[in-house]
Amino acid sequence: MKKIIWVNFLHIYQPPWQTVGVVQQIASQSYEYLVYLFKKYPKYRATINISGCLLDMLFEIRPDLIKELQKLVSRKQIELTATAKFHPLLPLLSQEEVIRQIKLNTETLKKFFPNLKPSGFYLPEMAYSQGVAKIIKRLGYKWIILDPICANEKIDNNIHYSIKNIGLSVIFRDRIISKKYPAEEIYHKLEKITANETIITATDGEIYGHRHEDWQGHIEKVISNKNLESKTVSQYILGLSKKKTIVLRPGTWESTAQELKSNKPFVMWSDPRNKIQRDLWALVALASKLLKKYKKDPSFQWARMHLDQGLISCTFWWASARKPSDFSPLTWHPDMIDNGVEELVRSVRSLQRATSQEKIQAEKLYLEVKKNTWMIHWKKYSK
Repeated sequence: MKKIIWVNFLHIYQPPWQTVGVVQQIASQSYEYLVYLFKKYPKYRATINISGCLLDMLFEIRPDLIKELQKLVSRKQIELTATAKFHPLLPLLSQEEVIRQIKLNTETLKKFFPNLKPSGFYLPEMAYSQGVAKIIKRLGYKWIILDPICANEKIDNNIHYSIKNIGLSVIFRDRIISKKYPAEEIYHKLEKITANETIITATDGEIYGHRHEDWQGHIEKVISNKNLESKTVSQYILGLSKKKTIVLRPGTWESTAQELKSNKPFVMWSDPRNKIQRDLWALVALASKLLKKYKKDPSFQWARMHLDQGLISCTFWWASARKPSDFSPLTWHPDMIDNGVEELVRSVRSLQRATSQEKIQAEKLYLEVKKNTWMIHWKKYSK
């Protein structure tokens, strides 16, 4: 009997300054739905990344979902990965900051899943660089998942790839299927299945129930189909016998071939032509420098918290004004940019020992971001 093996990787995340109402809505529409699917179909397996900042929020407003996730993990129906707690774009941070963000997330995972020892690591936005990969390997993780655009060759899902000179295992999602609604695409493949096939998808978990209403029930039709077998990433890797090393290039799951050809792998979050992003990163650099300078400041922990919450990729993503996929909105949202820049400037404001000149420098960058954000919005995007 011919069958499809589905390795479904789900990334679940909300920014730490997201409103309670929005988190509650998404939890009801998507996270509850995913739990329902796992409970109804005990043979359904998936690998999930939940950012630590979302776990903290769910613990406050939906502790019932935390309990359900704990049950699913203990039954090994879902596999959880490690990540960076506040979802920053790791290749754009210092090595010290990368390690700190990973360790913060590890502490959060241990709080809710004390026996968990994740073997996999999720790079926020699948943003890959060799330097970050070396850190992940050094911290003891076994595998990462990437978009195939980071590879310089055609990917074969029957091969166990490891990154050359690093030794970290890597699997690759199917970009075309992942940028659509995977369950529907797989449903149509099952209708005309002629050969065994492995399909690896990686999407935001919120696509199920929140961003897409599956009124035809494709997801349930797929995971209940006798010709489909679902596996976690680790289960999939264990089943591979052929091995090969691979050379990778920096990129993200939103990168285009032209961007990589132009050596601009992270341009969606850091475009030299985008003044808003330039000023945001300048403010990040200033806040980071001042935190190192004033480590003994009485309000250091408050300043550190605000910087964490300003580093999230959303702050920069919402300033890029693009339409990366059918299930993605236009990546322009002045309120979201505001939320991020507010956190960054509060990091500097919180430091009692920072000089007036240092704080004025931060305020100038902050005002530039605010001014340019709203001028662009009212001139270009508001009707």
